[in-house]
Amino acid sequence: MVGKKWFGILWGIVLIFVLSFPSESFAAVSVSKDIKNTASYFKSSALNSDFAVAALAKENLLTANEIKQYRKVLTDRVNAKKVTGTELVKTIIALKAIGEDPENFQKQNLIKRVYDTAAESSVTGYAYDLIALNTDDYEIPSDAPNTPAKIAAKLVDAELPDGGWSWSSSAKNSDVDSTGMVLTALGTYQDKHDIDVNQAIRDGIKYLKAAEKENASFDNYGINSCTTAQAIIGLVSVGVDPTTRDFVKKGTNPISALSTYKDSKNGGYKWKTTSESSDSFSTEQVFQALVAYDLFLKGDTLYNFRNISRSHAGSTGATDSDAEDKDPGKSPGHSPAAAPPRVVEKHTKEVVTKTNIITNTKDHTITHNNTTTKTNTVEKPAAAKKQTPAKTKTASNAKKEDKPATAAAQAPPAEDAQQEPKKVVITKTTGVSPVHGWVGSLSAGAGVILLIIRKKFLGV
Repeated sequence: MVGKKWFGILWGIVLIFVLSFPSESFAAVSVSKDIKNTASYFKSSALNSDFAVAALAKENLLTANEIKQYRKVLTDRVNAKKVTGTELVKTIIALKAIGEDPENFQKQNLIKRVYDTAAESSVTGYAYDLIALNTDDYEIPSDAPNTPAKIAAKLVDAELPDGGWSWSSSAKNSDVDSTGMVLTALGTYQDKHDIDVNQAIRDGIKYLKAAEKENASFDNYGINSCTTAQAIIGLVSVGVDPTTRDFVKKGTNPISALSTYKDSKNGGYKWKTTSESSDSFSTEQVFQALVAYDLFLKGDTLYNFRNISRSHAGSTGATDSDAEDKDPGKSPGHSPAAAPPRVVEKHTKEVVTKTNIITNTKDHTITHNNTTTKTNTVEKPAAAKKQTPAKTKTASNAKKEDKPATAAAQAPPAEDAQQEPKKVVITKTTGVSPVHGWVGSLSAGAGVILLIIRKKFLGV
């Protein structure tokens, strides 16, 4: 009896010890089921979203016939007009996703159209441009008006005192949507040496930590799914796991919080938890966030299309000649982590003048009548580069019925974080926390001890 009593006490102690660890320390959040369910939402009708197509392609969820059909959509668009602004960026992303070459599509160089334009747009417009130029390793002349280096410098220069960004550099307070989008863009540039973006990235992370609400969602015109999605995409784009440590609030995290916006009737997502039903815009934003997080766990990024080639697209029927589908059941492969960029030397030195002009323009979806000019000079080693990975997201500031039409949302000022990384890098993770190892070892050790005690006291 005494042996059994001690056995029970010790077993209880071990259980308390093991269960005392926070649940979020043990495993990453699985989003595979949510991704498949949300994909069905989009594929239940004709695909009409470049960003949704890109995310579906990254998850191998497009059929050869769907790729062929969307290629026709993009072909008709490019042939019908001169595509500019945000529509140009979205077209480049979609083309890369289905295996096409935006440097030579319908005899047009859409990449050149981005870097040859001295952009006069919003801060988020610059972010879109940087993302587009980093969807693959393109040869970009270092003296072009809108090189990645110049765009990165403008984005760093546009950082506000609270550590984040607004769509307009004349704004006094940042907003989460713009900050997430800029982090996504800067994440493609953080390993460069000509423009140091790492401090700006660290500031943006701190801003998002301070802006997160107690329910693990984010606020812009109210707590909503779109803003939460933008924060998630920005964080994973700079190597931060939003399901751990400082981003866990009362036992939940931003990824888990997305489920509170799900519409059980059709598999879509609502803008607010109080919204009557889901909408395609919010669902698109959440879907991108789910895919971005899933790819982050696999060591990949949302807008890295380096390993999707024309030869791969040819096997799915997405070619310039509209070849017949050779393998209807297959879709484009994943794009693993980016290969090192190729560099084409152009000059021995380049002087970059940062002029940040924010003006009313129809080239981007968010506009305003304000002009702010900042001029700095940055010397950079001369090189025309095929640029590095891209990972992006969409703007979600413009929304529906219960959202104001103007004025940027104000997020709380950023607080200094205790455990900021010294260097911001893209983290490749398998989704298993380092805690797993030593918790497993302790559990195994406890099991051995229990077996010894059982044999000693119970004789079995």
